[in-house]
Amino acid sequence: MSVTVSIKVKKELLELAEKMVKYGMAKSRSHAFNLMIESGLEAIKKEVEFWDRVYEKAKELKKKKIRLEHGKLNELLSEDREK
Repeated sequence: MSVTVSIKVKKELLELAEKMVKYGMAKSRSHAFNLMIESGLEAIKKEVEFWDRVYEKAKELKKKKIRLEHGKLNELLSEDREK
């Protein structure tokens, strides 16, 4: 389902969208913007999933009454990224 949303974009993005239409890469400017958004969507999803895991781990530690010390979050984050 599509919905209409009005947004302001940088002139360079508009020009890029118009070129995508001109070269047949997109059916319309709207389609071009959707393609731009979706191309970056996978990277954003991965980042959000990472922070979801960090948040859940922090909640588990809080339930166990474990207090996170200042500076120790980096250790947790690096452990999670290694997995």
